[in-house]
Amino acid sequence: MESADAAFDPASLTKSHHDGVPRAALSRLPALHGEASRNMVLSRFLARSPQACITLMLVGAVVLTWSSVGAGAASLKADFAWVSLVLIGIVGITRNYIRGFARSLRRVPLQEAASDLRMLLLYTGGAWGAGAFLVMPDLPAPALVFLFAALPASAVAMLLHDAKGVAAFILPSSAGIAAAALMGAWPLDVWVAATVLVAGAVIMGLTMLHCAMRGRHNPVPQLAVG
Repeated sequence: MESADAAFDPASLTKSHHDGVPRAALSRLPALHGEASRNMVLSRFLARSPQACITLMLVGAVVLTWSSVGAGAASLKADFAWVSLVLIGIVGITRNYIRGFARSLRRVPLQEAASDLRMLLLYTGGAWGAGAFLVMPDLPAPALVFLFAALPASAVAMLLHDAKGVAAFILPSSAGIAAAALMGAWPLDVWVAATVLVAGAVIMGLTMLHCAMRGRHNPVPQLAVG
């Protein structure tokens, strides 16, 4: 009976509270919750990357169809070069998804996989911007140029919801398209270049605002020290 009384002695429970063990554990709960929220955001970022790849391929097919009307077989080499560049980025993004997310979350740390995805988006954005030099007609319609810049940027922003990833894609793609408009003396070249850059900046700004609002609702507190 004495051993049973000792096992259920209220004094032992009170002592554990005074020693700070439960308080230390409870103080870590907000930090653990914040870390879990951040990991969920990164996992969603990685999980949506295949959808972004599919969207880029669809938009690329539409652009190639529109731009190749009346161009003939002379543009086949340039079209093939651009498609190859974009596909390299898409294959890299898909491989990163399989290696870092699809097989197991324990394969590659989420932070590392997300960083790799942003680098791949930077390359893919540059490859997409190169398409303004390779697949655009000699004097493209301003509407075609704007859609070539805005559609993939908007799709990446709406699917990925990652400010750094969206910026990594939009900055090189918008810069390449604007440079092609100015260097190629396209119709309304200055206006088209300015519109492309402004549209990219607006999309990036809206993405940053969305991420900031999400972070405000799910803050990541610091671990308690001591």
